[in-house]
Amino acid sequence: MLPNSMTAFSGLLLASLLASCTQESPAVPAYPEMDGERFRVFAEHCSSCHAPPKPTVHVAREWPFVIARMQQHRVQRGLGPIPAADMEKIKDYLLEYAKAEHGR
Repeated sequence: MLPNSMTAFSGLLLASLLASCTQESPAVPAYPEMDGERFRVFAEHCSSCHAPPKPTVHVAREWPFVIARMQQHRVQRGLGPIPAADMEKIKDYLLEYAKAEHGR
């Protein structure tokens, strides 16, 4: 038999878990231009290893380095490189919607 403090803790934990199951999950925020080809190409290639990042997680000057690093990861994992035409669409998409640089 569990001590009273353990029983109380277990009850609270169970109640918390049950409550979280009944709550609605927060809405997934939309990406810009979700109906466009650039987004489709971005989502297709950038979801093979992880959820596609929001364009606003980096400023425009950072994206080329991130894209190059992800291309290397794809090749290392045997997924092959993203074709050049698709890379241009991905880069254009991310640069257009990148986080604004403050102080510039």
